[in-house]
Amino acid sequence: MKIKYFVMGLLSLSLGLSSGLHADELSQPRAETFTDIESNKDMLDPYNLGLLAERGDVKAMNNVGLLWATGYDGKQSFEEAVTWWTAAADRGYLLAMNNLGLAYANGQGVEEDIKQAFNWWLKSAIGGNAWAMNSVGDCYETGDGVTQDYILAMTWYKTAADAGDPLAHYNVGALYQSGRGLDKSFESAREWFLIGSELGDPYSMLSLGELYRDGLGIKKNLVEALAWYQISNVRLDPQDLNSLRVVEREVRSIESQLTDAQKKEAADRLDVLKTFTAPQAPQKSLDEGESRI
Repeated sequence: MKIKYFVMGLLSLSLGLSSGLHADELSQPRAETFTDIESNKDMLDPYNLGLLAERGDVKAMNNVGLLWATGYDGKQSFEEAVTWWTAAADRGYLLAMNNLGLAYANGQGVEEDIKQAFNWWLKSAIGGNAWAMNSVGDCYETGDGVTQDYILAMTWYKTAADAGDPLAHYNVGALYQSGRGLDKSFESAREWFLIGSELGDPYSMLSLGELYRDGLGIKKNLVEALAWYQISNVRLDPQDLNSLRVVEREVRSIESQLTDAQKKEAADRLDVLKTFTAPQAPQKSLDEGESRI
């Protein structure tokens, strides 16, 4: 499921994710960038760039790519971003490999090429990057850049989920819900969606709303459905307009069927879900040994 491809804005969220080099990093949800952009505003200075290249600092190289991709100080160039990510990826940096996969998938800085995207994701995934594992699963599910294989899709999704990737939990649940490549199980889907929701994945939340709305694998409960749709609306990326429109439509439909007392009950439940699904606070400082300029 290509949720992550719908806008390049999502790329900026992924650029500084944990590289997957350490087991303790793999157990964490998608982290913030290694390098704070504001405190490293001089990174694009030619002298500093030369120093980075000379010492082969792969983490800093990756973050230079981030600065170019996000257009820090009005200097945006996806081509430059790809150049720096390629340099870091060629030196074995898993996060840069993942970013190259995103660049190729979106055709930004390079010609769109899903096969190249898959190849970079596969390299990153084999090295241990959870986001890339999920992307490899996406490709196998849809047949983008590789022969479609639901079994391999599920294998990679579960591997990514074990590594702590929130979206992977949604993707596992979605396969159980649809029965693609395995026996359909709404109960199993609900279990995976609940974990994904706890990790902050909005698509898991939206899907729980659907299960409660239709009584799939659980007793129908419009109050609970409304609360889950509403919390997904809070957590969805503002740029994902299609999903936001779906949620808006479902909220209106369900509210038209509820009494004022039931709406109040749903609002109280929403307050609980805001805590249950709260994203983790970002890191306040660089990890020991991370790049600084």
